Amino acid sequence: MQVFVSHAPSDRDVAAGLRADLAQLGRQVSLDRGEPTGQRWWEGVLQRVQRCDVFVLVASPAAVRSPGCLATLRYARALRRPVLVVTAVATGLPADAETAPVFAPAGMEISERVPKLRGVLLALPAAPPLPDPLPPDPAVPYLDPIRQRLDEPGLEPAELRELLRQLRLRLRDEHERAAVWGLLVRLRARTDLPAPLAAEVEKVLAPGWQPDPERRVEKRYWDGQAWTTLVRHENREFNERRVPPPEATWSGDPTPARPRPTATARPAAKSKAVVRAQDRTRLLVIGGGVVVIAAAVVAGFVLFDPTSADPTAAAREFVDAVNIADTTVLAQLTCERDRSRAAEIFLRPGARFTLESVDDTTDPPSFTILATDSATTATDRRTYPMVEESGKWLVCQSPR
Repeated sequence: MQVFVSHAPSDRDVAAGLRADLAQLGRQVSLDRGEPTGQRWWEGVLQRVQRCDVFVLVASPAAVRSPGCLATLRYARALRRPVLVVTAVATGLPADAETAPVFAPAGMEISERVPKLRGVLLALPAAPPLPDPLPPDPAVPYLDPIRQRLDEPGLEPAELRELLRQLRLRLRDEHERAAVWGLLVRLRARTDLPAPLAAEVEKVLAPGWQPDPERRVEKRYWDGQAWTTLVRHENREFNERRVPPPEATWSGDPTPARPRPTATARPAAKSKAVVRAQDRTRLLVIGGGVVVIAAAVVAGFVLFDPTSADPTAAAREFVDAVNIADTTVLAQLTCERDRSRAAEIFLRPGARFTLESVDDTTDPPSFTILATDSATTATDRRTYPMVEESGKWLVCQSPR
């Protein structure tokens, strides 16, 4: 009988003692040593789980939080391997181990422990043949290999596509979602990302409601560049006043974000937008207080270019100008017919704009914002049309 033992690094001594007991019973034991070293290490772990007749989880608070332990446990279940839980420290069990028999060796002398372990093993059902075909291999359960790859210069398009595939797969895990989101932002910032692949990344990072990375509330609005203070919780939509949103980058290293490409953007304008998005930090006003939020970079200057030929970039600059009440820039971003009344039309005391979407497929383009009243936290949607004047996209008052 081959036994695979999965454990957290902090439970290595317990796992070593268990291995000795199993060897005394004539069992062949393979340990997940809890030392992740990349894809090759993980492939070896999966092969050993495939060959085992019994999967043993050394349960402890550290183990039930370990991505590696949980991933191998799920894989063993998918392979229909019998599962045994051996407790190192009393803890709640993950769902995939709740029905498994539990062996608690603490306090037993070896003369008692080994015979009881033998009885538990004999009571387990025999391992059936492996399913054909085998279930898909789970992804490497640690993000460090992906993070290291993202730091490498000059990756081939196929390598970048594989990184995106892995990140999208890992995005489904709610426990890893925040860190994975940050790595997607880092991937988007790479200058060697091919245009088709960049478009796929932008679809993932498009503005919209997402699970709150910090789990303070159910949903948080991502505006395409940064997490905002606009949230949803228990069927209510409101603004977390005086609460800064999470950082746009969750991997620990501040990385500039790439602006979303648009279907009609001219190549030259797209390059210009990339440089502009990498160089600015947006300052947002909520009520009477000022909250500084890093939008595309953690440090920098507010640099508006109110002459953008890119509708998306122009819409973002317009929202930024409204939020910091920059009437000079706001006038430059307003179409000629409304320019003299730009502040009267667009600025409202205590209101904050969040860019929701840009529709550049219509003629002319338009964009939609979420306007939040800082006093009541009420929100409403507004859509503004854009017109092209002298080769630049400018904003007009909504038609009545």
